[in-house]
Amino acid sequence: MDNEKNPLIQFSARAQDNGKTIGGGSSEDTTAWLLNGSELVKRSNQLTANIDQITSEWENTNIEGLPHVLKATSIEKAQANTHQGQIVSMFTVGENTGQVGFIGEQSLILKVDSKAKLQKIRNNFSDYTNNVHPISALTGIETFKPQVTEPDNNSEYKLIPLTYDDASTDKLAIQIIQSRLTENNINNELITYTDNLKIIKVPTITPDSLKFIRTLPIRAVEPIEKVTLPFRFINNLSVDDFPIQEFNPEQKYPLIGLLDSGISINKLTKGWVVRGKGAHYSNDELDTSHGTYIATLLIHGETFENIDDSSINGCQIVDVPVLPKVGANETELIQNIKHAIEQNRNVRIWNLSLSLTSEVSNSEYSIFASALDQIQHDYKVLICKSAGNDPSFMNNSSAGGLSIGAESIRAITVGAMNRNSDRFGYTIKNHPALYSRHGPAPASVVKPDVTHFGGDLFATKSDASKLSDFDQVSDTASTDGKHLTHMVGTSFSTPKVAKNLAELDLLTSKAYTLLTLKALEVHSASYLETPAMDDQKRLKFLGYGKPDNASKTVFSSSYASTLILQGKLQKGQHVDIMDFPFPKVLVKDGHYTGRIKVTLVYDPILIQNQGSEYCQSNLEVKFGTYDEKKDTTDFLSRFNPVKRVGSFNTLLKGQYGKRQISRNLKYAGERTLIKYGQKYHPVKKYAFDLSEIKPSLTKNISGDKQWFLFLEGHYRNYAEKDSIHHQTILSIPYSLIITIEDPDGQAQVYDSTVQELDANNFVHSNVSVDNNIHISN
Repeated sequence: MDNEKNPLIQFSARAQDNGKTIGGGSSEDTTAWLLNGSELVKRSNQLTANIDQITSEWENTNIEGLPHVLKATSIEKAQANTHQGQIVSMFTVGENTGQVGFIGEQSLILKVDSKAKLQKIRNNFSDYTNNVHPISALTGIETFKPQVTEPDNNSEYKLIPLTYDDASTDKLAIQIIQSRLTENNINNELITYTDNLKIIKVPTITPDSLKFIRTLPIRAVEPIEKVTLPFRFINNLSVDDFPIQEFNPEQKYPLIGLLDSGISINKLTKGWVVRGKGAHYSNDELDTSHGTYIATLLIHGETFENIDDSSINGCQIVDVPVLPKVGANETELIQNIKHAIEQNRNVRIWNLSLSLTSEVSNSEYSIFASALDQIQHDYKVLICKSAGNDPSFMNNSSAGGLSIGAESIRAITVGAMNRNSDRFGYTIKNHPALYSRHGPAPASVVKPDVTHFGGDLFATKSDASKLSDFDQVSDTASTDGKHLTHMVGTSFSTPKVAKNLAELDLLTSKAYTLLTLKALEVHSASYLETPAMDDQKRLKFLGYGKPDNASKTVFSSSYASTLILQGKLQKGQHVDIMDFPFPKVLVKDGHYTGRIKVTLVYDPILIQNQGSEYCQSNLEVKFGTYDEKKDTTDFLSRFNPVKRVGSFNTLLKGQYGKRQISRNLKYAGERTLIKYGQKYHPVKKYAFDLSEIKPSLTKNISGDKQWFLFLEGHYRNYAEKDSIHHQTILSIPYSLIITIEDPDGQAQVYDSTVQELDANNFVHSNVSVDNNIHISN
């Protein structure tokens, strides 16, 4: 293959590309919502009255040894860091006061440990002359009350304790909750999801006990979620009718850990599957049909269906059952997952095709998702998580939101798409599968990240309304090693992505970080549907699309180049590469041309009790052209001696014309121009064609311009305060992938990129691909 001469290029920023970020105020105009005159006085009086009410209730809400907890709600326009900092400063009076959390999208949680300090806070809010900004920003202050999901007789419940930004106080709060529950004859059990995430399990809640529970130092009362089982059809064919690939111990195969119902060892799985350490269940306690189907799909799926969903036939699997046949709830599941990953440290990629019952919140990340994030961080693994299934299509309804857990930030969440179309229009080729749950995650974070083929449902009649009105087609595997079965679900699209990631890891000899593997997977994804769907619907249902096969991701044609930049950016630093190696061969008729994809994946600071502000760090990327470099002569020169002049950021959606885009429909499957910024979104992707730049702006891509790449980190107030308290240095690990391509397939882009790297003294290297691996597709 000619492509094998053009592998991925990893390069490093040079010493002169690293600069200092000098703090400065926000340029946002806040005058539109700042109050004045009688409106300001009225708001001040309202907030001081709120505090007077809290004071009057002080004794009734007092819990000895614990600070009081307040909730302060702001207007939507006051959510930026600069505004929140001014609000929190009003409550920071001496020691043991100030912010301890965030709830929903607009409410701060704050602690106050004495009436005397509360009086000082009141004085701040009565001083409307000197505190216009924070007074204008807030709409109310009240005693914090836990968020409660009303009791259900069929559910066990979890109480999520309040946290106080102090380990000893947090421990005391848990002790108080448990002792008071015991005193009131309410059975309870402390359960550790991770070291930092604990819940208290109670078997049931009545209206009477709920009244008492509301008085405890808890953040929320929620049902303990159960694990849902997949819906299925059974169409049996004999395994004997198909050739079976035997495991060859001399060959190298991708390796995946399977967190599922267990795998039966039979003629299809023998040699390929080993039982991992840490399994809590005996074979008699397992129904292995679901796990066995996934395993045989990974190992033999391409053979059974004559498809090329992966690059390598076969897959080694470490099987750690986490779901017994009697079922499980989220507390059992998360502990089983943690133990499995902890006990099998040789596995980097894990598949989790199990879902919890309920849908994710719009504004709060679940403790289950937070636990998955913490486990991935602690054990340096990557989990592929299914988006979840929804049978609502049988009632002519769209599938619902993601299943709880699928909003895990560090995981790759996978939806399902259709391979083919049925004749009644229920299933459309390359569109979202009828059953696949959709995003976004809380705070509008894009989820699912990607999609893959999960099996098709073909309607057998024009008015299909029940499961029996649909045939299950395409994907084929076995639940028992004897018969082949058609099944559908995100349970089966997800392991295909896991295998693809494991293939990337294998082909590159584990040279790249998991962040880079995730970035490559997202970067390679594209939309296949025709005609193109609405941009927002695409992101909601398909994420960034279907990833390409690993072998195609690793190599470029001679008409394209893919660059990888890995690193860790500390607070106060930025990367500003002013000699970005954009290939000169793409200058045509005096202007730069080309199709460009930019994918940034970073590992954010995550704090569970921060509501929609769960992601506490953001990495900003800019990529484009500029006129010239100039030496700085002001006080910044000792930090950043050179600056850019006349910068033009190609990642801004507003730079592209609708008319130009409409003329380039053949690029619809690749284009991703969502609203610039995606602030606090840990996965950012842009795909665009320079020919679509607005005519009035094409001067900015003239051939005499230079190219730059800029990265800069930002942190929320709480993360900054926490780092000062614990004397830690904030940083953001990241992986950035950039592909530059000549859409005409003529210019030697790869060689030109290498020439530019050399000419500008970049240290770079090609990915080393293991030639002993047999690529079958």
